[in-house]
Amino acid sequence: MRESSARYRQLAQECSEVAATFPAGDQRDALLQMAQVWQRLADQYEASTPAFSPSAAAAEQPVMQQQQQVQPKNENEDKS
Repeated sequence: MRESSARYRQLAQECSEVAATFPAGDQRDALLQMAQVWQRLADQYEASTPAFSPSAAAAEQPVMQQQQQVQPKNENEDKS
């Protein structure tokens, strides 16, 4: 899933590069704002998406629990 945040960062970079080709003005400002939005999306995506690691995946496996069975009381044990 890191590909998405990397793609967002790439789009932010492209917007910044294109903005640099425009003279100061509304079009340049709009491109710079788009770059900021793409960058923010990348940051938010990374913050909300945990990184995958095999040890983390193993830790998320369900825990197996043992159940204790109640054994019937042996009447012969009490009479000793």
